[in-house]
Amino acid sequence: MRILSAALLAALCFPAAAITNVEEKRAVDEKPGWHSKAEVGFDAESGNNEKRKWRVGLNTSWQNETDRFFAWGNRAYGSSNGARTDDDTFFHARFVHNHMASWSQEGFAQFERDPFAALLHRMLIGAGVRYQQSFAQESRWFQGAGIFHEQLQERAEGSEYSNQLTRLNLYSHLQWRLNPSMIQTTIYVQPSVDDTDDVRALWQLAITLPVASQTDLKWQWQSRWDTKPPEGTEYHNHQTHLTLVFRF
Repeated sequence: MRILSAALLAALCFPAAAITNVEEKRAVDEKPGWHSKAEVGFDAESGNNEKRKWRVGLNTSWQNETDRFFAWGNRAYGSSNGARTDDDTFFHARFVHNHMASWSQEGFAQFERDPFAALLHRMLIGAGVRYQQSFAQESRWFQGAGIFHEQLQERAEGSEYSNQLTRLNLYSHLQWRLNPSMIQTTIYVQPSVDDTDDVRALWQLAITLPVASQTDLKWQWQSRWDTKPPEGTEYHNHQTHLTLVFRF
């Protein structure tokens, strides 16, 4: 098992019902069998403000020549001056069957909860197809299309409301190896089948640079859009964070 500990993290507060980038959790070219990794982070501040935030995550996968299963879960808790400010839970599981070298079929399920971002719970289940193409050594392009049904319960201005709808899931992901660094960029678009004016989108760019034999520095920038966000929240959200990763 490989364990990763995140020592420096910033700007990790995501809006409710946000798009999740599955590509950054998908193992590439792992050997057959089980593989796992864990991430642990803790932030603290004292003085004028007493702040604490911790987060744990586990990513595990299994694969053989034609099939792959992977799942990950995250848990985060934060407080400020003794009052709780974050209480996030997330879980995603996905099964992939490779029909041939370039084409595969997927099925997935997901649960998330973030009451401090107005999200009481979100559950979804879906399926899709995926195409991959290698164009240089360790550099690849992936294109996916699918559909999922989601059940959503949110709290806005003291009231709770629920909604169910079906969305298309369209994405493109590029991995570009520039030794010794790795550049990854991902674009997601998720329009609602039930309401054509309801569209979510995500653009994410990440650069990973080795700084020692067992240490990587990862910088990530992302921008999210939601044409129909929860009341009281913005339709766009831009974030960046830096992660120092140790492997042992």
